[in-house]
Amino acid sequence: MQTVSVLWLVPAESVATVEVGDEALADLEIEPLIAAIVGDIDDHDLTALLRRPVRDPDTVRFRQDVFTDLDDPETHTAAEEFVIAMWQVRRRLNIAGELYHPHQRHRLHLDAAAGYLAAVTALHTTTARLPLRSRALLRWRTYLDTYCASRGLRALADDIATVQAALAQVRYRLRIVDRTLEVSAARPAPDYTAAVTHLLARFGAPHRPDPRPQPEWPDMNQTEEQILDRVVDRFPAPFARLAEFATRHRDFIAPEVADFDRGMQFYLRYRRFAHRAAGAGRGVCLPEIAAPGEPIHADRAYDLTLATRSPNPVVCNDFRLEPPERVAVVTGPNQGGKTTFARTIGQLVYFAALGGPVPAHAARLPLPDRIHTHFARAEHAGDPEGRLLADLRSMREILRTASADTLIVLNESFSTTTTHDGVRIAGEVLAHIVRLGAWGVWVSFFDDLTEAGPEVVSMVASTDPHDPARRSFRIVRRPADGNTYATELADRYGLGYDAVVARLAR
Repeated sequence: MQTVSVLWLVPAESVATVEVGDEALADLEIEPLIAAIVGDIDDHDLTALLRRPVRDPDTVRFRQDVFTDLDDPETHTAAEEFVIAMWQVRRRLNIAGELYHPHQRHRLHLDAAAGYLAAVTALHTTTARLPLRSRALLRWRTYLDTYCASRGLRALADDIATVQAALAQVRYRLRIVDRTLEVSAARPAPDYTAAVTHLLARFGAPHRPDPRPQPEWPDMNQTEEQILDRVVDRFPAPFARLAEFATRHRDFIAPEVADFDRGMQFYLRYRRFAHRAAGAGRGVCLPEIAAPGEPIHADRAYDLTLATRSPNPVVCNDFRLEPPERVAVVTGPNQGGKTTFARTIGQLVYFAALGGPVPAHAARLPLPDRIHTHFARAEHAGDPEGRLLADLRSMREILRTASADTLIVLNESFSTTTTHDGVRIAGEVLAHIVRLGAWGVWVSFFDDLTEAGPEVVSMVASTDPHDPARRSFRIVRRPADGNTYATELADRYGLGYDAVVARLAR
């Protein structure tokens, strides 16, 4: 059977994925972003889906087209209404599974099936007039045409109507005698509601029907259960039909519909998160996919983690590599936004490989075979081998598995050793990366790396030209200048040499 998934153009198991290790997920702060997309309850296992970026351009474009369709307000509304309706269906089924009384359980199962039928038929009616363009939603519309005309769905609709009609005929009377309740068949009796309402209206009391109080738990109490049991004894046929329905249609949700529900949850939650992160003055875009050897760029890109957490305006930066450029080496003062910039590049590529919007005004990005990161870690006194050896081993593994399609993001690697040794080791690692043909960004204090050859681009974290101690958080393409502006920063906070000497002399 041909797949009708809105997430996969071909069966998922045949699509190549991007290899991203736990360390890379932590360094790029992907996990908190996934948690923000999913929300408090992951009832569709979206986390597994968001941890599976793909390297197949056709799959990425397939998903991008769905995001484009969802920009149409009517299409977006139809998708939202469907997933809400399906949430109500699943909630009723979950509650039914926890109920003790079989007749109550069966009735809730019937209500869930009726809600499912209404959701599917409403979606079928709506999609017929939607301006769909994506292959995913167009073939889903074709599937809906077939499914809604199928014998199975018609049988479900007929059975729902039959059981509901039978239950609607059940009428009974409750009579309270002292401390007992009598249950009997209903007798014809006048309805005094209109007369009482009219009488009370003479005294200026408008009729305001109070909502029935909701129980604190879904189960019935013992009195309600006994009443229901006696009603069933008097009307066995409708409840027999209800039990038969629950057995016959135990699994009434079609696998394709459940898969569509999960897919729409992915698109809608991702889209909601992306537009919330964009905020004012920023944007998101569906990136173009760069083939191997083509130029790479991102315009006005920003860090998603910072955008979702910081109350302050987030500075956007540009990034580009044109052949033969492969690695951007970022230098400049501390706290100038270098690490944030490197993390932004990794996030751009990761979320582009999910087929969704990325945090940039415009972008053209490749799909890597793997994403490697190496961020500086604090040295621990209890580590007998030292930080440098751990860094060397980690880097050896990165270089062993990297290829020409690998993204490598390095942040202050080898900063725990002397400057002389650090420059020499970093230079050899950079030369190896260039020989592999891999690409990426390296945040470093070693300015010498920026002169490694035409494959290396120098980028610098700039400062305010009128106040060198003030960081602008702008990362610009220009030659490294060797300035860390530590002296200016110390003077700003009264920690310069002259200020300290004067304080000690007091």
